Amino acid sequence: MKQKILAVDDEVHMLKLLERIIGEKTAYQIQTTNNALEVPPLLTQQNFDIIITDLKMPGMDGIDLLKHIKEKNIDSEVIIITAFGSMESAIEALARGAFDYITKPFKKEQIIFTVDRAMKFQQLKRENNRFTEILNLEPFGLAEAKFKQEYLNRLKERCGAQSPEMASRSGFSPDEIAAFLKNV
Repeated sequence: MKQKILAVDDEVHMLKLLERIIGEKTAYQIQTTNNALEVPPLLTQQNFDIIITDLKMPGMDGIDLLKHIKEKNIDSEVIIITAFGSMESAIEALARGAFDYITKPFKKEQIIFTVDRAMKFQQLKRENNRFTEILNLEPFGLAEAKFKQEYLNRLKERCGAQSPEMASRSGFSPDEIAAFLKNV
């Protein structure tokens, strides 16, 4: 599944710039809107890994959008961009849970670097949540089976589903590996 970004800015040329940078330099999918009031309904219909939003916009500004995302427990990282950067607005944004705060004009490398960091952070959060769920399973046999499944899925990715190599590297018998591969 392709990781998704929503860019929100009332300036259409900024959205086109973000689309071009992210489209050309990353494998992420980007959707844009120049109306911040469209974002809350969009967030009920789709999941976005990252939301890049301008700070100053009519109707709903970037801080209002950030508050909405945090109040609704939406699992998206928020990157705020602004031409009106100040220490106060940066502190407020970061204190409210923004992933990062970038002032315009910015270099494309800065956006790519920040987006990549936010995506890696999202992956780590999801992985942590998966393992927390496994560790909270009861009885132990259920947690053990789920962990084994997760372990073998990752081993399969590393070994390219090569049964002998998976058995050699994991310590599981070739029959256990074959049964696992048959059920995936």
